[in-house]
Amino acid sequence: MSMTPENRECGVRHRFTVRHRDTTPNPWPAAMQQLAHWCAVFDSEGLAPVEGGASAGNLSFRTPAGFVITPTRSRLKTGIDWTSFVEVVRADAQAFELHVLGSGTPSSDAFLHERIYAARTDVNAVLHGHDELVLEYAHALAREFPIALTTGTRDFGTLIDSQETASELGAMPYIIRLGHGFVSVGRTMDIAGDLAVAVHRRAVHMKAGG
Repeated sequence: MSMTPENRECGVRHRFTVRHRDTTPNPWPAAMQQLAHWCAVFDSEGLAPVEGGASAGNLSFRTPAGFVITPTRSRLKTGIDWTSFVEVVRADAQAFELHVLGSGTPSSDAFLHERIYAARTDVNAVLHGHDELVLEYAHALAREFPIALTTGTRDFGTLIDSQETASELGAMPYIIRLGHGFVSVGRTMDIAGDLAVAVHRRAVHMKAGG
């Protein structure tokens, strides 16, 4: 199944309200440098293809106050500055609003990241990307890797999508969002990133007939 038109990340798509508490996130130098590294890897591997002038994907890591995430409609190419990131320090599901540190707006999938962190104390990194080959070979990949699949397609960025996708991920390290993309999680960014790259490269090999 390829990506549905509704899930192509073109235009400003965040549906939640943003409450800015400060114009810059807390500095987490080592973690932010590593997040920028994985942004560059996702860009170079084609895991966050440019759609409508911005990269389709979002990456985050856990902090004591919440999590740092890439902003909506950002470019993940090499050289992204740490001040571009946004730190989510409070999530109010009932009001569907996020309280943040930083001048930008957190990714449209920020509530999904929040739901995963809330459910999984073992997870310190959540990396989401778009990969047409992973979608095409979803079921074959799930037979080779510890991969969960969503029960169907959903419009991204909604509270329902966030809650159900986090639930369907369960204890797995990776989930394919049918009609959308994938989410790879881990105790570290390297663990989550390495798995995302491995699944992608296996899908490339499958496409080549291997």
